[in-house]
Amino acid sequence: MGEVFPLLWGFGALVLISVVFYYTLQQAKKRTAALRELASELGLRFLEDDDPSHDERFADFGIFCRGTNRAAYNTLGGEATVGSCWQHVVMGDFKYTVETGSGKNRRRTTKRFSYVLVALPHEGAPELLLRREHLFDRVTDFFGFDDIDFESVEFSKRFHVASSNKRFAWDLIDPRMMEFLLAEESPVIDMEHDWVCIANDKVWRVEEFRARLDFVGRFLDHWPDHVVRGLGEGRYREQD
Repeated sequence: MGEVFPLLWGFGALVLISVVFYYTLQQAKKRTAALRELASELGLRFLEDDDPSHDERFADFGIFCRGTNRAAYNTLGGEATVGSCWQHVVMGDFKYTVETGSGKNRRRTTKRFSYVLVALPHEGAPELLLRREHLFDRVTDFFGFDDIDFESVEFSKRFHVASSNKRFAWDLIDPRMMEFLLAEESPVIDMEHDWVCIANDKVWRVEEFRARLDFVGRFLDHWPDHVVRGLGEGRYREQD
C-alpha cells in the first residue's frame, strides 16, 4: 500500500494538471472568439496569430520593449470611431519572455498584457506620459523627463506627468482635463510619435477593450481648442 499511494498521488496530480490545462485552453479559445466578434462589431480586422512587426512599429513605447521574444497577438486593427473622431486603432494582447537566475537555475517566464493604441487626430504632439503617483514606474525608465507640477495640489499629488514640452503639458491638462482625469481614475496614458497608448500589466477581459477605447475617445475630446490650434501653428515643436 505504501508503494501504491505515491502512484495514486502522482496520477491524481497529473489528472488535475490536465483538467486545469484543458480549462485554461477552453477559456482562451472563448476569449479569442469574443475578441474576433468585437473586431467585427467595430469594423476592425482580427489577427489571432503572433505579429512580430508590432515590436518595431511601436518601439517608442517602453512597455513594448521589455524582455525578448516579443510579439503582439489577438490583434484588432483598422479605423474606428474614437470619441468624436474617426481614427486608426490597434489593440489586443502582447507577450514577452523574461529570464531569471543563471546556470541550472535559469528560468524563462512568459509575461502577457493587453493594450489599446489610437492614432492622435492632431499631428506633432510632444511626448507625454501621465500616470498615477507610485504606480507603473517601470514605464518611465526610458522617458527621461522630470515630473511636472500643476497649480492643482490635488492633481499633482495624484498624478505624475512628464513631457518633452512642459508648455504643451500645462496647456493640455487644463482644469477641465484635470477634472476629467481625477473623476475617471485615469489609467496610464503614454503619447509617442502621434499615437496614444493605454496599457497595464494585466490581460483584460473582452469588455474592457471597449471601455478603454471609450476612455481614449473621451480623453481626446477633452483636448482644449487652443492646444489643437497650437499644434497646427507649430507652437510645441521645440523640446524643453
